[in-house]
Amino acid sequence: MNPNLSLRIICAFILGALLQVAALGAYANDLPDAVSPYATTPESVVNQMLLLAQVGPDDFVVDLGSGDGRVVIAAIKKFNARAGFGVDIDASLVGYSNAKAQEAGVADRAKFYLRDMFKTDIREASVVTVYLLPEGMNKLRSKLLTELKPGTRVVAHDYQFQGWPVDRIVSFDVPEKNDYTARRETSLYLYIVPSPKVSAVSRPAAALSSEDEPAAK
Repeated sequence: MNPNLSLRIICAFILGALLQVAALGAYANDLPDAVSPYATTPESVVNQMLLLAQVGPDDFVVDLGSGDGRVVIAAIKKFNARAGFGVDIDASLVGYSNAKAQEAGVADRAKFYLRDMFKTDIREASVVTVYLLPEGMNKLRSKLLTELKPGTRVVAHDYQFQGWPVDRIVSFDVPEKNDYTARRETSLYLYIVPSPKVSAVSRPAAALSSEDEPAAK
């Protein structure tokens, strides 16, 4: 794509998102304070998250706190997910994400919205991804367990949900994360939403290394 055209598309979407904030008025004022600072998820981590969730053609992927949109876009473009959306409270990131989806040719299946993740309808999801600090994770846990269908896969980056048994853990080094987290090690946690009849008693998680990564569909 022509670089100038790509830049114009991105600028147009960002401007549109900013105008959306102005038009929504009271709704924008109701958006919550950030529960986690924006931090770019390296592409290698995005790939591992989607591998761990075994994303495939039947999946609808929801990214809560979607940042620049790369998780949902990769789920559709690289893993052929059916569709998905991301939500964020930063209008410029929402605009940028929609522009990147347009640029990647997946805008018909990947959408990004200026929304409070705690008020977002996530019932359609078969896969949910999150990268939040512990405060946000603990607040989100009950919503996920209440709204998601049994069998829905949830992948958390670096931080666990308290009181929710982990089904699988993947740990590996990501050198570029050292620049903004002061650590190289990354851990991904896979949770499977249980049937209401299943006990919440903790069970040992299956730990994997990067050399024993899950296979993509």
